[in-house]
Amino acid sequence: MPIPISQQRVLFQRSGNRCAFPDCGRVLTATSPSGETVVLGEMAHIVGESPDGPRGDSSLTPDERNRYENLILLCNTHHQLIDSQPQTYPVERLRAMKEDHESRIEKLLARYGNAPSIREDVPYVEETIHSNLLPVVSMPPFVFGVPCELRSEREVTEELAPLRAGEMAPFILREGMLWVFQDLVDPGNPFRNLARGLSRERYTSEEWWQDPDRFRWYVELLNRANNKLTGRRNLMLDREHRRYYFRPTEPGQPLEVEYRPLNREKARRNAVWQPMSTRTGEGHGYWLHRAVSLRYLYLGDRSWCLSIRPEFHVTKDGVEPLESKKIGAKVTKKKSRMFNYDLLAEVNFWRDYLGGSSPRIVLPFGQPEKTRQRVVISTTLMHADVCWPGIPEQHAKPYKNVGYQDDLFTWAEEAQRDGADEYADGWEDDLDVEDDDDY
Repeated sequence: MPIPISQQRVLFQRSGNRCAFPDCGRVLTATSPSGETVVLGEMAHIVGESPDGPRGDSSLTPDERNRYENLILLCNTHHQLIDSQPQTYPVERLRAMKEDHESRIEKLLARYGNAPSIREDVPYVEETIHSNLLPVVSMPPFVFGVPCELRSEREVTEELAPLRAGEMAPFILREGMLWVFQDLVDPGNPFRNLARGLSRERYTSEEWWQDPDRFRWYVELLNRANNKLTGRRNLMLDREHRRYYFRPTEPGQPLEVEYRPLNREKARRNAVWQPMSTRTGEGHGYWLHRAVSLRYLYLGDRSWCLSIRPEFHVTKDGVEPLESKKIGAKVTKKKSRMFNYDLLAEVNFWRDYLGGSSPRIVLPFGQPEKTRQRVVISTTLMHADVCWPGIPEQHAKPYKNVGYQDDLFTWAEEAQRDGADEYADGWEDDLDVEDDDDY
């Protein structure tokens, strides 16, 4: 339930427009360049707003939890800090913190009376904010289908012809049809044994995007292609949680991988490891695996992006998954310590690892010199320029490796794809030919 306006007013007035965290005192309102007042303060609950929240175990009613007596005014940094470390900042400590702060504000006001306001405008800065989204530069323009009597994916896989170098062949079975991104008329396509002598169908991708059911099928085909990409990068799929994770090369052995970090040319990072106790030096009873959730998002107007969400996979010994009920607290504790730069570093790790430190990720569905049936994803994170108060100085670290420059090899690959686009432009112009017997 929302905090009543009357309780919010009391909290802001008695807090003196300052963060209550010791030695912080940050002003919690600011004036934007346009002259508008911006509220930077956050009302934190001393006893958690819900029983499941930080410090939530209490007999207080929902109404009592949202009253002034149970609220403390903080800046966003210290709000995140107390909620991420409830053992360090229990209820009693926060109540004492609030009481000391409000007592100090009251003494200052009593001392200076009608003196000028102590409020200071927080200066705004212009910065570039990076997201966890990669822009999709190109999508397969067509989806192809053929009647199929097979009922299992295993049966289809057994009938596949050999793939050409680098080619991917995702497919789905729906309503008695086999749907693919490969051009089924191409004599070298891997589904030729299943399509031989049958009537083939072809649809533009945009047709499928407009139909709710086929839109989901299209995304499923894209996800199947991601399965191929991650498999080639030695990642495993956790189907239950829909994420990809590292597995050790040898059971019970940690794993490190090389990548290009934010501000250096090369580094190594733990991919599978057993956390160690800083007190005893012994290993905890579980292993952590870096993991990632990948999701395609349609932005409208023919625009797509790929969302990268860093995750963790937890096992007992580096192989056997830990019970779900034991995972939540461990993962939450790990992720709660990630501030802006830490999260950006995780996103950067995954876009670099999946893209092989290349300017783009390419998922090909056919011969690159003859078709543009492929997904091309830029590895430069989507970003925006903003004017805002900024983040605390201790978390404001530079970010150098925004994107990757083409070298001779990646430039040659892209030039080959440009040639395929010219070839395909003529191919697409033939779509309106009435006597196309193949379709």
